[in-house]
Amino acid sequence: MAPGELPGFLETLRLALRLNPSIYTALPGSTQGLTYAAAIVVLAGISESLGQSVVLFLNRVRFPRFFLALSITTLSHMAGYLLWTLTIWSVGNLLTDTYQPWSVVAVVVGLAYAPQILAFFELTPYLGNLIWGILSLWSMLAIVGALRFGWGMETWQALLVSGLGWGLIQAVRRTAGRPI
Repeated sequence: MAPGELPGFLETLRLALRLNPSIYTALPGSTQGLTYAAAIVVLAGISESLGQSVVLFLNRVRFPRFFLALSITTLSHMAGYLLWTLTIWSVGNLLTDTYQPWSVVAVVVGLAYAPQILAFFELTPYLGNLIWGILSLWSMLAIVGALRFGWGMETWQALLVSGLGWGLIQAVRRTAGRPI
């Protein structure tokens, strides 16, 4: 990637999966970055839905219910992204001396969702929970790195801010998200 040049979507995805710090400094603040981040989050939500679709199919769920379940999973994934972004944006701006606009934080968090595109592997028998844990940790490391390089936070600040958001998402998924 040449200086000043923005990468294409697949290159952005590759750099985000590799936790390459250059992507977290190149794209935030650009319209293209926000578009790519939104696309990554949507693809991650669809991937999680596809992983769950096999279970729904095996249980012979009728099409309307099948479609509803997949839609709810995708939408809840995007709601989790918005919640994590909001948490990082609000707490991060309180902890640091530099103010970051919502759109910059949305790009950084969206890029860190890149590992979740592999969420369809969570259905793997006997390994699903392990794969979920690896993808979750991978995304957490991506967000910590993104906050360090894209926002200039110290490591402890990035861990605190991203950990708060991650914990909040897990709490919502295990309480309010359970009945859905």
